[in-house]
Amino acid sequence: MGPAAADDKLHRKVLWRIMPLLCAAYVVNYIDRTNISFAQLQMADALSFSDAAFGLGAGVFFVGYALFEVPSNLLMTRWGARKTFLRIMTLWGLMTLLTAFVSTPAQFYAARFFLGVAEAGFAPGVLFYLGLWVPHRRVAHAMALFFAAFAASPIIAGPLAGMIMTLLDGAQGLRGWQWLFIIEGIPAIALGFAAWRWLDDSPARAAWLSAEDKQALEKALREDDSQGEVIGSLRQAARDPRLWLLGVINFLILLGVYALTFWQPRMLKDLGLSIWAIGFVSMIPAAIGVAAAILISRRSDRLGERRLHFAIPAVVAAVGLSLTVHAGGSVVAALICLSAATAGLAAAMPVFWSVPNALLSRKAAAGGLALINTIGITAGAAAPPLVGFVRASTGGFSASLYLLSGALLLAAALMAFAYRAPDHSASHAGATPRAA
Repeated sequence: MGPAAADDKLHRKVLWRIMPLLCAAYVVNYIDRTNISFAQLQMADALSFSDAAFGLGAGVFFVGYALFEVPSNLLMTRWGARKTFLRIMTLWGLMTLLTAFVSTPAQFYAARFFLGVAEAGFAPGVLFYLGLWVPHRRVAHAMALFFAAFAASPIIAGPLAGMIMTLLDGAQGLRGWQWLFIIEGIPAIALGFAAWRWLDDSPARAAWLSAEDKQALEKALREDDSQGEVIGSLRQAARDPRLWLLGVINFLILLGVYALTFWQPRMLKDLGLSIWAIGFVSMIPAAIGVAAAILISRRSDRLGERRLHFAIPAVVAAVGLSLTVHAGGSVVAALICLSAATAGLAAAMPVFWSVPNALLSRKAAAGGLALINTIGITAGAAAPPLVGFVRASTGGFSASLYLLSGALLLAAALMAFAYRAPDHSASHAGATPRAA
């Protein structure tokens, strides 16, 4: 077996070991973070919550998340992945369960805030963890698998929410939205213990890798860190304008992501669809998004190009969002536009996260990735309340969708024209360049 074939085999072996559990956890993470987008279809009448109250509740989650994001990721470097994922997953599962019993807006806001605190550090923690196992030249593919799980989540979340809220409504004296939180909180707790048992903190501790595999993997990772112009510490990262620019780009792209995540079910309900139908119709944009994420990231890895592979999908997402305004009452037209927006966003995200991995050393990655994600995640605090406020003020989604489309266009322009990729001209001979 030649060196390239052996390298491919080792890469597949690593991904098959760590990615199924991480992807399953991200699906559950998406479901537990966004199930209020379906729950609100019943909660609004049951608890007399307004659109603005739901928007604020969706947004306050990200306040708690942002406050504890960097500390959580820094603790991961001390405690290791197993303890960190156990803590994060079990706590967010418990907070999801407790949300079933809120009865006032204040209780709802508190539950969402502490759910954010519990989840803080999960996504950047996984991105940091992947950097311990996957060389940079392959990282977009690994991240595409992870973000494809996020994109695929509505395929599960929509029908599951529709069935739970329809079939269990009234069972044991509880409404369907309450059963939604109870049933969907349990898998996170189970996955936390599974991560404790299945994952290893680093390749050196992996009993399922041979000594030769460990040496080959460590050599590839050392080559990553030996290349020129790489940020070596969190203090250095905090002073580098490129990381702050990436944080702003992340913020802009996540405005579109979270606006769609939290308000797409309401858009479809406004077209006359039932809760059951909304659950199944939501599968269509999600499936297209998964395909787009995998295809674009593989092409980005193969060509070693990041900026345009991010910018072009971001433009597609902007066009899809803006055209949704003109779908009229047509479900088919709305689905085409929403599918284009979802595909663009799903394709842009894994390519985006391969960019800071080319800039940060493994020593700086935990804090640097968390810093970028913390800046970006504030979009989650802004987008749902913004859309809710604009909808309440104007009676529709048009103005907010135009605003979000503009944010996506700005993200594309900043990545394509303002971001300066690392200069690896000083790389040692034989190392694989990390394009951005």
